[in-house]
Parts: sequence; structure tokens; C-alpha cells
Amino acid sequence: MVAPTNFNLQNLRGKAFKGFVQFQEPNGSTWYRMKERQTVSFDMRFNRAEHYSDDGQKAVDPAGHSHGFRMTIKLTSDLFDSVFSNSSDPQTLSYWIYKNTIYDPIEIIFVASFENHEDISPPFSTENKVNIKFVLDPSDFSTGQGVGGSPEISISGTVLSITSALRSTTTEQ
Repeated sequence: MVAPTNFNLQNLRGKAFKGFVQFQEPNGSTWYRMKERQTVSFDMRFNRAEHYSDDGQKAVDPAGHSHGFRMTIKLTSDLFDSVFSNSSDPQTLSYWIYKNTIYDPIEIIFVASFENHEDISPPFSTENKVNIKFVLDPSDFSTGQGVGGSPEISISGTVLSITSALRSTTTEQ
């Protein structure tokens, strides 16, 4: 049995977080990073189909997944174009919202790397970096402004795939 771990210890907390989102067309070789402050959260649901086995015991079978995400980006005027069409600048939200309007598929790639403090528990490990990469399908865009706050846009949708979620000796860029 593995001893319990207190995950709130200072030495286990992340530091030097580097995360970003990039928009791209599926199978495209060109991607565009949004340059404003952003927050991203994920909700991972691994669905199970319940049934009873031949001996009367309850059993569950994998039934796919329904992962979701929500992100917010601080709005600035340079995130929008003066045109709302395919000729919009791909480095603006105008372009990506328009692509959704005409049902062209788009993807957001979320990449994050962060370094934890050194491992002080045996067995000691130099693998204290975490790298994650998710492919997202943005389908919901909403905006608002709180009292005294800067305007933000919320983007949510489905997590298409989890490409990487691992511990390593290096951080990815």
C-alpha cells in the first residue's frame, strides 16, 4: 500500500507556470497564439455504462468520454478585425468566430508546462516538470464585463483529445 501524500505541501506546488492557447484549423500547419491574459479549466468525464453481469453483480463498461473546457481571454480591440468574413485576420477572434458561424471546424491547442519544487520524498526523482497538451473544439463564445473589471470573452466546448499529460525532466515550449 502506498503511503498517503499531502498534496498541499510547499515542495509539491508548481512554480514558473507557462501556459498558452493557440488557434488553428484542423490538420493545419499554421497556428495563432492569443496574446492576452487567459484562464483555462477542464472537466473530464469518463462515461461508464452500468449493467448487471451474469452472476448478478453490478458492472460498468467504458462508454466513451465527454470532456469539456472553459477558458476566458481578456478582451482588447486588437483581438477583433474590421471585417467579419474569411478575409479576417486569423490572429483575431473575429476570424475564429466567423469560422464557427459557417461551421468550418477549428481547434484550440492548450499547452502548459510547469516545474514543481524538487522531490524530497523517496524515491527521489529529477522528473519534477509537468507537461500537458489538449486539443479543444471551441463551440460556445460569450462575453461580459464585471463591475470595474476588464471585459473578457469566455470560450467553451469539447476536449477532442488529451495528447500529453506527463511528468518529465524538461518543460516543453
